[in-house]
Amino acid sequence: MKDEYECCSFVPIGTLKGRKGGGAAVQIGQRADDSSTRTTMVDELDHLALTWDAAMLAVAGEAMAESQGALFDERFLERHAGEIIRDPEVAIVELVANAWDAWATRVDIHWAERGNEQVFSITDNGKGMSKAQFERRWRTLDYNKLTEEGATSTPPEELKSFGSRRSYGRNGKGRHAAFRFGDPYIVRTWCEGQEVTYEVRRGVNVPFDLKLVSESGDVLGHGTEISAPSGTGVNMTAQQVREVIGTRFLADPNFQVIVDGTKVSFEDVPAGKIRELEVEVAGFGLAGLVVIDTQKADRTTRQHGIAWWVDNRLVGRPGWAGFELDGRTNEAKRFQFIVRADFLAEASATLPDWSGFDPRNPAWLATREAVFAKIREFLNGFTAERRGEIKAAVRESLSGAAARLAPASRDRWNEFVDAVVDTCPSISADEVEQVAAILAKLELADSKYGLIQQLHVMKPGDFDELHSLLTSWTVRTAKIALDEVQSRLKLIEELDQKLRDESLAEVGDLQPLFERSLWVFGPEFESLEFTSNRGMSEVIRTIFGKDVPGSKQRPDFAMLPDGSAGFYSRDSHDLGHDVAGVSRLVIAEIKKVDVILGSKEKEQPWRYVKELIKKGLITEASTVTCYVLGSRVDPTETGERTEWNDRVRIIPMTYNVFIRRAEKRMLGLRDKLRDAPFLKDLGLDAEAYLEPAKGTQTTLDLVPAVKPPKVL
Repeated sequence: MKDEYECCSFVPIGTLKGRKGGGAAVQIGQRADDSSTRTTMVDELDHLALTWDAAMLAVAGEAMAESQGALFDERFLERHAGEIIRDPEVAIVELVANAWDAWATRVDIHWAERGNEQVFSITDNGKGMSKAQFERRWRTLDYNKLTEEGATSTPPEELKSFGSRRSYGRNGKGRHAAFRFGDPYIVRTWCEGQEVTYEVRRGVNVPFDLKLVSESGDVLGHGTEISAPSGTGVNMTAQQVREVIGTRFLADPNFQVIVDGTKVSFEDVPAGKIRELEVEVAGFGLAGLVVIDTQKADRTTRQHGIAWWVDNRLVGRPGWAGFELDGRTNEAKRFQFIVRADFLAEASATLPDWSGFDPRNPAWLATREAVFAKIREFLNGFTAERRGEIKAAVRESLSGAAARLAPASRDRWNEFVDAVVDTCPSISADEVEQVAAILAKLELADSKYGLIQQLHVMKPGDFDELHSLLTSWTVRTAKIALDEVQSRLKLIEELDQKLRDESLAEVGDLQPLFERSLWVFGPEFESLEFTSNRGMSEVIRTIFGKDVPGSKQRPDFAMLPDGSAGFYSRDSHDLGHDVAGVSRLVIAEIKKVDVILGSKEKEQPWRYVKELIKKGLITEASTVTCYVLGSRVDPTETGERTEWNDRVRIIPMTYNVFIRRAEKRMLGLRDKLRDAPFLKDLGLDAEAYLEPAKGTQTTLDLVPAVKPPKVL
């Protein structure tokens, strides 16, 4: 019964997830008289239910696939795993990498070369897998290792003094590598006293089938073995295997790989792929530097980079951290540098847990600088030919732009191309071309290198913000928007300064500013259709007489004895799109600083409106809003006044409120732009400019201050 129901086909992700008891290490067939491993009947029934569910779901899944036509082509696995199950070199690297991820310290490989009749197997002493873990990882086609297990692997309990390893695998495809050595293949894995053995073979209409062969208890240790008893071998020798592994898995001295009884060492790396250099660290000692070249770039930088050994122990994790090499380049995925610096132990440079070096230790700082310089020198020599090709390609691609430059500019441009390519060996040809093209354009621009100076003083975070800005905006549209923002902020500043001035005698100078700041009163006044109505201004001037001072000089608004009044209208149109009168009228009356806004001041705009009605300049189809602005408002007259069946609104407003409203309409940009260059260019004190506006006051304050309510 056990063999019959535990031969299960591939089950999609989620099928076995969430069932009670699904993760328990329950063994059917354990002897009832074994008290140390005795399980309850409930556990056995739960395990049986899990097994039954798996079998039935697999059968149902195949039946559904056949009924709905969702079948897997026999080539699916090759396309899914690619070179992993086609190339023996890639396959063995993936299997060794799985052992690395399992925190193995020893991997034994029996290599099956075609014709030697040896069975392929790879055995490691890593953490192994429970039955539930194996089922989960093998049955999930696109297994997300990062989500399920994390980016690092922690050591087993007996090695807890060692740090975690950065995992090699990401998507679980590496497990399919065993198909390169045989179909079916056998997986035996053990941990926590339990051992399970599975047979994995290619499936029919499904990628593969799993069959539980055996399980047992009272097993010591942990590890995993993969073997291919029916394999026919591959056209690759054991020595070639040691070479492949040696170029990738020698960074950690605590990770040993043995192939057919011979340990993989530096001697296995071909002479053309390894170099040994010495690095003199003045005042501290001599460090050894081993350079391993895989001679073809791997898919990732894992098992590449710089590995630091002290007293034959790995410090930290191998990688390119701290070194100026882009991880996307071929060099980053091709080279491995192993540094042996035992004198750092005597200098107490390592951290207590060996996870890295003391960043303040003089010996470490000197060694890192010397080693990095040697590695940089090596990479520069290695990439010399490629850099020459990049320079030539860039010059050819931008020959047209370079030809337009003056001789002196062209010389500077050529020197720049050479310097960038030589100083930044990891930069790509496309990136050099982009930077060189920018330089050529700067040479031709009127501002020359002014932009470079501005970029030079920017902080790294500012570059990110600039990139984000240019991703969403073109320079031209951004400038249009920023010009409008700058114009409005300057307008607010100018109004703010003049409204603060208690000595201001002629408020007529403010009217042109208010004409440009109608947007402060609300979004409905953003329209450019609002313009000064000189005809209305002329009518109002007749109320006070033709000889009002200043009226002839400023015909677009009316000068009044105690201030000025501006009239801004928007036309209405008939069905033929001809002008048919005034649709909306805004009256902005600005009072001098010594005028307190009261009922009289609110009455005055209504007089204007009545005069305009009599003259036929506005009709019942018109809407009028009157703003009376001053430094102070009588507390009894703060409310809004309406006339003419609510078609006329008269609103008193202090300068302080007007400025605050302007700031809010600009979304608080005044506070956010304290360091705006245009403020400094105007010679303004940003702190003083950004202080909240305060209402001015006459010499004799007749209006008592309003006390704030008490907080209960």
